[in-house]
Amino acid sequence: MTGLEAERRRYREQAGIFRQLYERVENLLQRFGRPDYMPDQTYGDFTVHGDYSGSPQVVVFINNIEMLRPDIVGELQELIKDYPGWQIEVTVAVRGHDHDWPDMGLYIRPHEIIDALQRQYLPEEFRNVEYKGARHGTAYD
Repeated sequence: MTGLEAERRRYREQAGIFRQLYERVENLLQRFGRPDYMPDQTYGDFTVHGDYSGSPQVVVFINNIEMLRPDIVGELQELIKDYPGWQIEVTVAVRGHDHDWPDMGLYIRPHEIIDALQRQYLPEEFRNVEYKGARHGTAYD
């Protein structure tokens, strides 16, 4: 097998893992909120990005801050434990705050949660929220 063939095989395997993880993340989040693509609503609570980027991660865009509750994040971390080397990136993307809020979110990994929320922008009830096993940082940690 050539290097190119091996790389293509690896990509196909990773894309298969992505599809499986994508479905599991979406199914889990639907227990707590509404996906953004439902035709009978104006806006949903979250969107799971469905394109595999080549990176071992699934990206979730949160439109409703309630989706940042510790119980939901804890369940996402339990789910990702089945996928060593992968992460779930949770990006805060509240409509109406595209230009006045900085980029922020969580990086949920099997062994840790990187908390990159900037709480001064969040509603009062979420400013002191803590996640078990979390540490402050960025995606580059």
